[in-house]
Amino acid sequence: MKIISFEGIEGVGKSTQINLLKEYLEFKNLSVEVLREPGSSIPGEKIREILLDTSHDLTNETELLLMFASRAELVNSKIINNKSDYLLLDRFYDASIAYQGYGRNLSIPLINSLISFIKCPEPDVSFLLDIAVEDGFARKKNDKKDRIESASVAFFNRVKEGYLSIAKENNDRFTIIDASMDINEIHMKIIDTLNTSL
Repeated sequence: MKIISFEGIEGVGKSTQINLLKEYLEFKNLSVEVLREPGSSIPGEKIREILLDTSHDLTNETELLLMFASRAELVNSKIINNKSDYLLLDRFYDASIAYQGYGRNLSIPLINSLISFIKCPEPDVSFLLDIAVEDGFARKKNDKKDRIESASVAFFNRVKEGYLSIAKENNDRFTIIDASMDINEIHMKIIDTLNTSL
C-alpha cells in the first residue's frame, strides 16, 4: 500500500486533485481508498462535527487533542491494515503541525510526540498545494465558513508559511505545487511526481 497525502490551506483544490488521481489510478486497475481528516471513521466524524461547529469556542489545546483523537481512530481503524493499493489522504499529521503548531502557536515538539504516540505511518509522497490565502478564500466565497475557516487571515498566513517550512524540511517526501495553475496542469504534475517517486 502506498500512502499519498494532500496538504494545503482552504481553497487550494485538494478534493479536486484527489478525485482526479483516484480516477487515474482506478483506470489503471489499482484499488484506491480516500480518507479525510478529521473524520473517515464513525468516532472521527463525530469529532469532526465538534471541531468545525462555529457554536463551539474551543481552546487551542482542545482543538489539538480532538484532532489527534480523530487521527488515532483513523490510523487504527482505516490505515494500519488497509489492503488498498493506494490510500489518498485529504490532510494528515502535517496539518496539525501547520494548523495547531504554526497557526495556533502550540508546541511543535508536543505535536511530534503525539504523532509518534498514535503511531502515524509516514506518507510515501505528500503534495502541498500552495496558494495565497486571499485567493484560496476567494474560491470558497460562496461556502459557509466552519469554525476553523472562520479564523483570521493572519492565522492562515502562519499556516501557509508553516506548511512551506514543513515541506522544505521534508523535501524527500513533499512536492510543492502552485495551486493557482490550471487543474489539469496540477494533475499532470502529480502523476509525473508519482511516476518518478514510487
